[in-house]
Amino acid sequence: TVVSFLSDHPRHVFRNVIQTVLTRAVRYLSTFEIFNHERRAIRLMFLYNRYPSNYINQQFEKFFADYLSSTSPPILPMITNESQFLALRQKLLNEPTAKQTQLAISAATVQLTQRTQNVIQPNINNFEATIQRNNDKFKKNFFIHITHEARLNGLAREIHIIHDNHFKNTDKAEIRLVVGFRNNPNIEFELSRKRPASSLLKDPLAKSKR
Repeated sequence: TVVSFLSDHPRHVFRNVIQTVLTRAVRYLSTFEIFNHERRAIRLMFLYNRYPSNYINQQFEKFFADYLSSTSPPILPMITNESQFLALRQKLLNEPTAKQTQLAISAATVQLTQRTQNVIQPNINNFEATIQRNNDKFKKNFFIHITHEARLNGLAREIHIIHDNHFKNTDKAEIRLVVGFRNNPNIEFELSRKRPASSLLKDPLAKSKR
């Protein structure tokens, strides 16, 4: 069964159907005589499916273009002898089929994926090692955050002194104390949501009404 020429398929589909059927016949059949009978059957099949005779001849000519002789009949363009058929068959047998091409593409894709993974894996390992080093960097740190206010100036130094006096000669001496500052919540609120001046909140028309 082939696609009818009266269907709504794109034009290249009909051309590909003829080329595929002829290619399959050349690859599968071993003698010129058997192929000649098959070629006639192929032509009748396309005529039955409403393919124009001129269109069939045109596609046959394209397929046999490298092997047509000047004496080939114009109505049934074809190769004319066994040697031409064997040469054409050998050429087509050396070409990969669609399935072989797809397998080659799939194999190439797998190889490319493997090479990409081999390149990415060291980068991932380096990234994980960096994360591990960063985690180890703060593993023995102890953080204290205090509110930044003028009246607490010098508090961070006093906290360090207290820490050193209590843990200097103990097993906790390896722990590094880090004293950080954070903004006063009220100050932060004022900075991020500062109210407009009171003069801007007054109604300018209020004085004129008075």
